[in-house]
Amino acid sequence: MLAQLERTFSKVPGSAVIARYVRSSHQDDPGQTVLELILIAFAVRTLMQSRSRDKSEGKLIKFSEKEIDELVEEWTPEPLCAPLTEWEQRDLTSVPVIAGPNGPKPKILSTGKAAVNLASYNFAGLAGNEHIKERAIETLRKYGLGSCGPPGFYGTVDVHLELERDIADFLGTESAILYSQGFITISSVIPAFCKRGDVIVADRAVNFAIQKGIQISRSTVRWYDHNDLKSLEDVLVSVEKDRRKRGAPVTRQFIITEGIFERDGEIVDLPKLIELKHEYKYRLILDESISFGSVGRTRRGLTELYNVPASQVDMLIGSVANGLCSAGGFCAGSTIVTEHQVRLLPASWLTRC
Repeated sequence: MLAQLERTFSKVPGSAVIARYVRSSHQDDPGQTVLELILIAFAVRTLMQSRSRDKSEGKLIKFSEKEIDELVEEWTPEPLCAPLTEWEQRDLTSVPVIAGPNGPKPKILSTGKAAVNLASYNFAGLAGNEHIKERAIETLRKYGLGSCGPPGFYGTVDVHLELERDIADFLGTESAILYSQGFITISSVIPAFCKRGDVIVADRAVNFAIQKGIQISRSTVRWYDHNDLKSLEDVLVSVEKDRRKRGAPVTRQFIITEGIFERDGEIVDLPKLIELKHEYKYRLILDESISFGSVGRTRRGLTELYNVPASQVDMLIGSVANGLCSAGGFCAGSTIVTEHQVRLLPASWLTRC
């Protein structure tokens, strides 16, 4: 019987390899063979056991339709949260409610009076502009809601290219590239250029989108004190000393900061920042999501405010939502910078809307 089983097993493809493994394994460690047999038996038992068997069958109480309806009628759902206290209710009623569309001077529902809106990103006061509304309706009728596709395939139409050219001309850069959402613009640009092994020196108070971009890049990060360019210079010096001490090769190095900080509204000293960038051989990624459309004689941002050529900033990030009362963001710079993003970034990040 055993001889017949052995002959049958030897006809199975790969049986010689299995037999050789079992012999060597048993010879080296008999205990392992016993453990493997137990595991095989457990696996076979698990596969053979019926999984559809209901152990609780016969133990459930069966209700009639009438009893079910009565239970449903008697059931009272518990509140999702505790009721408001008298103080919380008073606090809530004191919050002003805006009537009608949001804008620079919305009307308060309780009084009907107009108030200056300081809690808005509508710096240019374009929200609710009638001319923009009319052009938006015309564009929707001509192009629809959006192509919603990658730019290299079917996601680019003539208005996208026109807007990119207009932004580049307006800022004085060679080229610009659009993103479909403002938050992902800076958090996509950073990992497009910064990789593992590169060095990023960033302000401690940068916004959340920049923080996520730095995290995704997996670069070596050094932080300097908030809007303190003396601290920045000290960090740049220490990075270079550390590199020479380790004998490491020169890697790509980036300074990342905001033009106007989202957290506290402080403005960075752009001329000094560019001076440090050139002195220590760093590339500058400047997030102007707040400053574009809000500062400068013609609202071009910090480059116009400080009379600095935009070409001095390697990657200039802006928000189409904040500055132009629309949606999305852009990265302006040299043609090499924008073409690199088109080739490298996943299509979903550059999806047109």
